[in-house]
Amino acid sequence: MEAAPTAVAPFPRIFRVAILLEVLERLAFYGVYVNLSVYLTQSVRLSDAENGTLLGIFALLRAWLPVATGALSDRLGFRRSLITSFVGYVAAYLALFAFPSRGGAWGAIAALAFAGAFLKPVIPGTVRRYAPEGREAQGFSYFYASVNAGSVLGKLAAKAVRLLVSLRATMINSVVACVVGLAVAFFAFHEPVAEKPAETLQNYRTAAPNPEPAPATEVPGFFASLWGVVGNVRFLGFLAIVSGYYLLIDQFYQTFPVYIVRMFGDKAPREELTLINPLAIALLQVFVGRITKRFDALPAMAVGVLLGAASMALMGAVPTLYGAGGSFFVFAVAEMIYSPRYYEYVSSFAIPGREGMTMGLALVPFGIGGLAGGLLSGRLIGHYLPKEGLKQPFHVWGTYAAIGAVAAVLLFGFGLLFPAKPIKR
Repeated sequence: MEAAPTAVAPFPRIFRVAILLEVLERLAFYGVYVNLSVYLTQSVRLSDAENGTLLGIFALLRAWLPVATGALSDRLGFRRSLITSFVGYVAAYLALFAFPSRGGAWGAIAALAFAGAFLKPVIPGTVRRYAPEGREAQGFSYFYASVNAGSVLGKLAAKAVRLLVSLRATMINSVVACVVGLAVAFFAFHEPVAEKPAETLQNYRTAAPNPEPAPATEVPGFFASLWGVVGNVRFLGFLAIVSGYYLLIDQFYQTFPVYIVRMFGDKAPREELTLINPLAIALLQVFVGRITKRFDALPAMAVGVLLGAASMALMGAVPTLYGAGGSFFVFAVAEMIYSPRYYEYVSSFAIPGREGMTMGLALVPFGIGGLAGGLLSGRLIGHYLPKEGLKQPFHVWGTYAAIGAVAAVLLFGFGLLFPAKPIKR
């Protein structure tokens, strides 16, 4: 007699609520970020130099503040952290709209970084904590699809409001999205373990009877937990290698806007091209995730980084609008392969009860790659993409492609030396 097939455990309600909150937060963020540089230079009237400095500091704060707030979210609880984040977001977007001045812009953007720092570790931490056993990779695929769905919706809404009303009015889109997010976090985000402390997380996932409550697991102190993660040389080496990947990502913000204007002029369809990446991911992420989940995390990530390098090479080798569109699509495939497995792999280092801190540390390479990419892009643009004179785009994008290729090779080697361990429950 054949055994009955094992039922696939469904994703719990809290997982679905977390995905909705991610869509709302990304809708608000990209709805402003897509035009933030234009708003700061035209409406607020910052100089190009001050605008670059402010956005550079913003990128660094967004990447590194979650290291501290991730640990704090473990103490506050995920629900309180989400409420704190959306309250901060509402205040920051309102300030950016109400005070189009130098001081208002600096204060509002700093507030945006702090608000985001309370949310960034919590959503992937929730995915890690509540995804059914055996469905972690699929859970992170849903998470990353939600990021890009929010990006598409935010940019489309921003463009519509900008054309119908004004650029400044697009800030209200983000205020509304964050007010909705605040309501959802307050009324719908409730961790089941907190509601039924006598049950273990394993019992919640399997719905198995448990007549005797499992003994409480003692959570290590903050500094002991922090040292347990950052003292892991293997983890630090991994973060250093993948910083090269995040350098590539930032070039779509640091290099691409200047590149397309200086190569094709102000009327080039910049906004439409930037939609190719998130739209492709939103539509295809779950499908790609199902295909790639059979592969180990580290080799899959290395393939993603290599495709990212190919995207950079395509941008430089085919310096046309079609080449740019193709580059965005190839990088979308790279992200679909890389990003869900990245969060899955990083979560394997998490100490139980300290998931938020570990997922905060996962953002450190964003800051390293963003800072290095900013310093490098300015030099390459000035030398090979001058305002007047001969332009050599392949020298710019080829340099990025070479960095990506080196990072991919290092990650392949890292995977051979340190095979990924299964996530501990």
